[in-house]
Amino acid sequence: MNFFPDDPLRRALLRRASSWSALCAASAATVWLPALAQQPPDSGVQQGQWRDQSRLRDIPWRLRLPEGDRPVPLVVFSHGLGGSLDGGTEWARAWAEAGVATLHLQHPGSDRAIWRGGLPAVKAAASAEQLIERGHDVQFAVEQLLKLQKERQGPWARVRPDALGMSGHSFGAQTALATAGRDFQLRSAPDLTVSAFKAFAAFSPSAGHFPGSIKSITRPMLCLTGSLDGNPLGQERDGHYRRAVYDALPAGAKAQLWLEGADHMSFGGGERGAGFGQRLLGRERERAPEKLAAHHEALIKSITTDWWRWRLLDDEGASARLKSPKGLNADDEWLQG
Repeated sequence: MNFFPDDPLRRALLRRASSWSALCAASAATVWLPALAQQPPDSGVQQGQWRDQSRLRDIPWRLRLPEGDRPVPLVVFSHGLGGSLDGGTEWARAWAEAGVATLHLQHPGSDRAIWRGGLPAVKAAASAEQLIERGHDVQFAVEQLLKLQKERQGPWARVRPDALGMSGHSFGAQTALATAGRDFQLRSAPDLTVSAFKAFAAFSPSAGHFPGSIKSITRPMLCLTGSLDGNPLGQERDGHYRRAVYDALPAGAKAQLWLEGADHMSFGGGERGAGFGQRLLGRERERAPEKLAAHHEALIKSITTDWWRWRLLDDEGASARLKSPKGLNADDEWLQG
């Protein structure tokens, strides 16, 4: 999601940076919620809420583990604007089948609660300030999971601290880019980097107002977008502007999946809120994404699964499959560089 002109990234970052406070694991309190009203139905799924005392902020989480008791890699997933813990569920199920755990985070201030305020509230939440809060959330969550893993507490004991990844859709993709080391080239801007992540996957990413800042990202980054992947709240009606992220990344460890006929909802992974924005603006969904939904879903699952197995587990078979992925249609595109 792009930031809006009336809330420039540079101004917001400078303003917010002045009140930046370091996250501290000692300030955290873990709240376990074994019986939430919206309990996930899948086996191997637990959820709860962490309290970041330094910001007086509650961060809901959902942990999805593969079957068995072996140590597993883990991917943190950040939902899109107006999303929830349901964001990326379809992708996470596929990753779990391949032995990869997922920690979904929900971000207060840019989660599904904003829909109650209508379109003005949604646009206001697409801000640099909220991006910074999301970066706080991810940094805090990684501190917590590493602490719990070290203490061998419950399901966290299975997490491999040397095999962590980060992913997200739309505004969550912006969050992934920020934690990957995006340099906003402002001396007083907060550093949202999370050094523990080995690799990233950005669903529907965008370069925003400062594409040059993406050049500082050197760790493996997979970008996923498509021909109809426009901005649900902006002027961009197709996905070509999203290609700027891949183009701006330095050569070496980047990849991009382009799906013809895929729109913004195609990459949400089951998040219902992915289509709310365009419906608020009276935009009907085109037929192509629905007609090609099974094809898109299958490719996204297979390619992202191989991406994580290659980048987090050094799986040579997955690396070989990604050299020439199967199942691409004639107008689909796979790039590595």
